[in-house]
Amino acid sequence: MTVAEQIYAIAKTLPKDQASEILAFAEFIRAKHLSANQPINTVDYQMSWTELVHSLAGTWSTDFPTLEEIRAESG
Repeated sequence: MTVAEQIYAIAKTLPKDQASEILAFAEFIRAKHLSANQPINTVDYQMSWTELVHSLAGTWSTDFPTLEEIRAESG
């Protein structure tokens, strides 16, 4: 009996909510391994550090400095 068949044999004896937990866990494991095998740099567009800071300014907090304030501090 394969592992998949063993999992199925157990899951079909469980109540629906418990079988759904097994399904959710299996999907989590699959997603974890899929993302672990993806290349780190999959984005075609590369943003400069300045563009990144500017795009994020104000998103974490209302007092996050603007790009101009960051530039003024760094000279």
